[in-house]
Amino acid sequence: MLVSILRALSELPVSLLITSFALASAALPAQTASLKPPLTPENFESTVAHGLWFVEHFSPYCGHCRKFLPTWEKLVEHTETTGGVQLAQVDCSVNGDLCNVNNIKAYPQLNLYRDGVFVEKFEGNRDFDELTKYLANHTPPPKPPTNRQPPLPPTPPVHAPALNPTGDVTVLDSTNFDKNINMGAAFVKFYAPWCGHCKKLAPVWKQFAKIMQGKITIAEVNCEADEKLCKSQGVSGYPTLVYYPPGGEKSEYTGGRKLEQLKAFVEKAIAPATQPIQPEEIDAYVTDNPVIYLLLHSADDVQLINTVSRLAAPLLGSPLVFTSTAPALRKRYAIPETAPWAIIALKDRNPHTASAMYIGGRTLDASDVDFSKWLMANRLPTSLELMQDSFQSVMNAPHAPLVVIAAVGSDTKEKVADRFHDIALKWRVRTAGTGIVAGRSVVFTWMDADKWQSWLKSMYGLRKPRGDDLEDVGVIIADHQVLKYYDAEPSGVPIKLTSPSIFAALEGIADGKVKPKESENLIERMARYLNNKMTAVETYVMANPLTAVFFLVLIVIAVFTVVRRFVTDDSSAHEREYGYSKVAIIASSIDRRSFQSSPFSATTMNTAPTTAATTPLKRLAIHSTSTCAAQASAYGKCILATYTDVTKDVCKEDFAKFAKCLRDAMGRKW
Repeated sequence: MLVSILRALSELPVSLLITSFALASAALPAQTASLKPPLTPENFESTVAHGLWFVEHFSPYCGHCRKFLPTWEKLVEHTETTGGVQLAQVDCSVNGDLCNVNNIKAYPQLNLYRDGVFVEKFEGNRDFDELTKYLANHTPPPKPPTNRQPPLPPTPPVHAPALNPTGDVTVLDSTNFDKNINMGAAFVKFYAPWCGHCKKLAPVWKQFAKIMQGKITIAEVNCEADEKLCKSQGVSGYPTLVYYPPGGEKSEYTGGRKLEQLKAFVEKAIAPATQPIQPEEIDAYVTDNPVIYLLLHSADDVQLINTVSRLAAPLLGSPLVFTSTAPALRKRYAIPETAPWAIIALKDRNPHTASAMYIGGRTLDASDVDFSKWLMANRLPTSLELMQDSFQSVMNAPHAPLVVIAAVGSDTKEKVADRFHDIALKWRVRTAGTGIVAGRSVVFTWMDADKWQSWLKSMYGLRKPRGDDLEDVGVIIADHQVLKYYDAEPSGVPIKLTSPSIFAALEGIADGKVKPKESENLIERMARYLNNKMTAVETYVMANPLTAVFFLVLIVIAVFTVVRRFVTDDSSAHEREYGYSKVAIIASSIDRRSFQSSPFSATTMNTAPTTAATTPLKRLAIHSTSTCAAQASAYGKCILATYTDVTKDVCKEDFAKFAKCLRDAMGRKW
């Protein structure tokens, strides 16, 4: 068997064998199981605080580190027998912040520490003999034995409690929410028991908590049981997944909900916000990532690294932020010599040209809004496929880009991707590298018309192309955050999948020469408007309960006053119209003969003009009284004398006498 294997190997080309051995050796890690675990920010200071420590700062991706690994293992074994110095490692790919604090400029870098204080960096050749000689020169001679008792061991440092120690989902509510969030990084699911998507996610969330044991709190909140808490966190749908970084701003997760996708997101989110990079590693990272940021700074500006790390935390590792002090990189990307520092965006897997650049001043404040906006505005690649995982990050991006969307089928997807990549590069050239028009960045995207057919048709009127001809591909430009879109050039011609057509439409939008269309119909817009208004009122009431109650009381008082005034006015009008009839009805049984000969007779009244005053008086003439005939006659004469000017209240005294007579006669108030 062995002979046949050797014979088979001998028949392989020599070049293939050499390549295989090279690849195998290149894959060796820079830290093996025989070595102690690398130090972390949590235990570095306490570990090197006592005695002499020789620490290797390395990266598993560094070829020099892998080459040095056997020598380091031999050196560790040697010092364990000789004593006097202790050896440790720091993995800078995982603990970039610690390496920045330790001023690591290249890998591997060997630092010497005595009682927690940095002594010097090893500058010699990294061979075994020179390293042992170097350590022997710095190791103090052994002290003579004494009869003194050995000192007590140092008190172990008190560490913060481990996150997610059991690997279970933590149930949160109003009583323990803040406490758990303040303990460290947390990923929280807000759900409702009746939600179908929530039920589907539940088993995945349990598996996820087990995988993240000891790394991050995985929690959930039942919004049916604690509605107030969910509203305070801005939850508007279920399930909502929110990441809470330690000491930073929360961010809603809008990516996929498969276990692998959740794991990849969290690992990026909890990784150091910045990490150093060597010039020879740039091309590989740019090729593997659609976007990376590269911070170029001076070697002694440690504070800048800390500030950038805090400001880059909301990116959640997308894109990665690398740091370098290499002068060659400043020259490669044409950083002005007068600039203390600069950060560039490398996109579209192009390591040679910066897509965007931010020139920094002498200092960077942790509250710098412009720098934070730049980080958010340049985090997207120039062109990408719009899918469930990327939809929210593109369409609802904080900097509100204009999104060019093409509807593609399976026959045209690859062609459209290539065409958009070419158009995106031309757009960069056209805009002098900024990719911005009228203050808005532009993202070129394509969507699967088979999967998104209904949505594309209802929102933008886009349909799946019939064949593989790119001329049939529908293109629109979406301004999604205001639910408007553009589907034509300034000339009115529909947008085509060509750079002249798309550029004409973009510039027409910027100049106001292209009118937008609504993405929603009238009913949908009205419903959204009312919903937004109700939400705004609800938010105001929750934020200002006392003021809201005050305004509510004012409204109730105003409504009551208006209704009361209306009822009172209606009653007065009714009394004015029928008041005289009441008098007539009360006196309806009185002898009429004494009234027939008076000027206030039916004959006289019938000859009088019909007015607002004489109409009830005609009723009174028919139903007059003998008891109060004199008073009625006097009042009637007054009315007849002034009926042409009824607005004058000249008969008030006569009416008062007549009314008093009636009250006395009836014995009650009418």
